[in-house]
Amino acid sequence: MDLVIYSALALIYLFLVIRIAAQFSGKRQWLNYAIFQIFVLFSLAYDNGIIAAGRFIGEGELLMGLSSVRFWLHAFATPTLVLVGYYILRSSQVKFSKHIITHIAAWVITVGLIIYQISSTLQEVKSLIPMEEYGVLRYTSESLAGPPFMVIIVGFLLLLIGIIVLVKQKWVWLFVGTLLLFVGQAIQIPVASTAVTNIFELILMVSIWITTSKALDSQRR
Repeated sequence: MDLVIYSALALIYLFLVIRIAAQFSGKRQWLNYAIFQIFVLFSLAYDNGIIAAGRFIGEGELLMGLSSVRFWLHAFATPTLVLVGYYILRSSQVKFSKHIITHIAAWVITVGLIIYQISSTLQEVKSLIPMEEYGVLRYTSESLAGPPFMVIIVGFLLLLIGIIVLVKQKWVWLFVGTLLLFVGQAIQIPVASTAVTNIFELILMVSIWITTSKALDSQRR
């Protein structure tokens, strides 16, 4: 079952990359919304795709090398969701989001989280071990224990932004998507699978896409 789920997730993420690129094409003022979403979506497509392909590639240096790229993409891509959240905040017409200090803070937090995660990733890729579960072969890190600190911070900020835009614009999707991500990570789902929790990441990314689409529509009006 996991092979099917990981493969499906990879294909859906690739579809979203193409969809968002087409949706925001030619809209220079929306470039920041699109480029960071596409970066994260591509990294998630790669992540799920390599896990799905693991059993066909086979255990060894090649799969280990391809798997290490998963960790590096995660380190550089995931923190940029803070910037996506910031641009969503700006589009919701929240006054403090227009201040230069908010703009600077968003970039400082993003860069700080990337630097922090680079340090963690250096340790993670040194301790990669093969693991075969539920029909898929992947390399994972022995040093991983629960969601990384960086992911928790990004999730908390997106949840906060989701609450603000819900109150300000009645855009509920970001709040719901982020809340479901936390719930999915917190509860033990009684399913023999390691891929099911990745579905909550997809829900989050779809909620971000819907929210930015709502923002685009509001600007057109």
